[in-house]
Amino acid sequence: MEILDITKKIQKIFEEYELCRLQASQVSDLAQKLEKKDVTIAVIGQFKRGKTTMVNAILGKKLLPTGIVPITAAVTRIEYAEGETGEKAKVYFTNGLCQEVPVSDLHKYISEQENHDNERGVAEVELLTESDFLKNGLVLVDTPGVGSVHENNSKSAYDFARESDGVIFMLSVDSPINQIEVEFLKSVRKFAGKFYFTVNKVDTVTEEDLQEYLDYCNALISDIMGFEPGDEDAKAIKLIPISAKKQIGIDVLTDMVRDDLLNKAADIMKQSVSLKLLEILKNTSTQINSYREVLKMAPNVFNRRFDEMNELLFRQREGMEKIEDTDAEGKPKKYLRARLNEDKAFLSMKVRELFGIEYFYYVDRSDAAEFLTADEYREELGQTYDELEQTLNAIFMYKEENAYTVARRIEDLNILMQNMRKFSRQIEKQLNQ
Repeated sequence: MEILDITKKIQKIFEEYELCRLQASQVSDLAQKLEKKDVTIAVIGQFKRGKTTMVNAILGKKLLPTGIVPITAAVTRIEYAEGETGEKAKVYFTNGLCQEVPVSDLHKYISEQENHDNERGVAEVELLTESDFLKNGLVLVDTPGVGSVHENNSKSAYDFARESDGVIFMLSVDSPINQIEVEFLKSVRKFAGKFYFTVNKVDTVTEEDLQEYLDYCNALISDIMGFEPGDEDAKAIKLIPISAKKQIGIDVLTDMVRDDLLNKAADIMKQSVSLKLLEILKNTSTQINSYREVLKMAPNVFNRRFDEMNELLFRQREGMEKIEDTDAEGKPKKYLRARLNEDKAFLSMKVRELFGIEYFYYVDRSDAAEFLTADEYREELGQTYDELEQTLNAIFMYKEENAYTVARRIEDLNILMQNMRKFSRQIEKQLNQ
């Protein structure tokens, strides 16, 4: 069975369970990725390794801001745009809003100094440019550095690494591989189908010192990736010496990536999606087990959490009645749709806090700026509250006294777990082929 068929089958069974709304959406995204056949490669590494400088060198133009202090605070996706006269940039916010900005203003959104700890709520930045390297469906992503004092940066880099098909993992001769990089690489290897390792700042050391560093890194990376010394996977690890600042070795890296996209793109996608599916299945199993633990709670604890959720929804309903169509200056409010998305995100967070499950709401960027009247906002938010109450009652069988209904619910979950184990075996078989 092909990986796309397996992906669609998993999506279908997840869509049958309220408990798996998030996972159904994640698997749907993977199915679309396989059908679209675009390969996403993320540049990952510790802060101040020179990642952004390397991205600019790969693109052949200085598009992204660089500096002496940690700069990148948000993920930047760079895609090919044929026939574009100049570059275009869009900033996507966590509430679903999108804003087109001049490329010269990107630093206001992706610079750590100007968007400290991502206080602007940037989900990601999209940059469109006519770069030959990005032809044939390649998406290049610059990520925040890991290991700085800004925890949000490390989280953003890790979260996006989960979405990537390939990774350019950047090291530097001015620092040995440290524990932060070791742990991050161990995490990233669970998701990406292809790795490229670059060693930056090679212009600052002698050839002898460089070779010693490369030999050290090669042995350590083989161990981190779980390869046995001398096996084919270990031999396939190639560390590419570069100087991002002086553009030394950049052509070696780009030629290697282009060759893989030309000859191995399908294999990279298959590996990437398979690994991601296994992780989703594993996380779903963990969530179902957490759900079962919630059901075992003492009745007084369980009832208290339900009462807390109901009280929250009551207060939220009271608050939405105060929403008006105009602001203090009498101007129409344009972004009630975005506020609605923020309200839904808040509800998801509270469900996770109280019941330990992911209650997912899809944020559609295309309609986040849609104008809503206050009445439309209240009606849709009220429907959201009603749906949440009904779904939680159904998931947790709150005050359900029919023994058959409870038993059937538990049996359905057992069948789901069996199906997930079956799909995991099929995916592992695909990976071993």
